[in-house]
Amino acid sequence: AVIQIVSTGEALMERRLSEIPSEDWGDVRVDITPREACLDNLQHSFPVQLYEPFTDGEGNLSSRPVTRDGQPVECREAVRRRDALIEHLASLPPVPGALDQVVQHFGVEEVAEVTGRSRRIIRQGEGGAARLVVETRSASANLAETAAFMDDAKRILIFSDAGGTGRSYHADFGAKNQRLRVHYLLEPGWKADAAIQGLGRTNRTNQAQPPLFRPVATDVKAEKRFLSTIARRL
Repeated sequence: AVIQIVSTGEALMERRLSEIPSEDWGDVRVDITPREACLDNLQHSFPVQLYEPFTDGEGNLSSRPVTRDGQPVECREAVRRRDALIEHLASLPPVPGALDQVVQHFGVEEVAEVTGRSRRIIRQGEGGAARLVVETRSASANLAETAAFMDDAKRILIFSDAGGTGRSYHADFGAKNQRLRVHYLLEPGWKADAAIQGLGRTNRTNQAQPPLFRPVATDVKAEKRFLSTIARRL
C-alpha cells in the first residue's frame, strides 16, 4: 500500500516537544492536535452577544446588539452553549494526524515514511508496556525508507509533498517488490497538480503492473467535488 498525504504536523509537534525536557523524550505524553487552537477559537469567536428585535422607521423588523453602559450584553443561553461545547471538546481523547496514526498503528517495522520530518514520535513496546518515544530521523532516512519499500522489507509506504517529487514507488521490474500498488490519496491538499504529481509516483514506465488508485473522501461535498476534478485528469 502507498499512502499520499500533505500535512505531517511537524510544526505543531516541534512546539509541543519544545515544552518538554529532552531527557523525558523516552516516554512522552503530549497532545499533538489542534485542540488548543479550536478551544481558543470557540472562546473568542462563538457568538454570545445578546440581540434584540426592533422596527425601523420604515416598519422593517430587524435586530441590533444590546448594550449596557456602552458595554455589550451577553446572552446567557449562548454562553451556556459555548461553555458546554468547550467542555465537551476538552474531554475528547486526542486524535493524532494521519501520518502519526499510520506509523504508530502498524509500526516502523512495516511503514516506510518518506517525509520532511527530522523527528517523529513512535510507539515502542506492546500492551501495557507500550510507550511513545521521540525518534530522530537522519538526512538519508527517506532514501533508506524508499529502498526498504522497494526491496519488500516494508509493505506500507506513506509520503508527503517532500516525497512526491523525483521519487518512484511503482512496481518496477528491477525491484524486488513488484506487488500491486494500492495508492490511497488520503490527503489531496488544495493543489490538483501537486496531487496528480504524487499519484504519478506509483504509475511509471517499466512497471510489472499499474497501480490501483483509491481517493479517500469524507461526506463533505466540497471535498468530493475537488477529488472528482483530480480523478477526471488521471
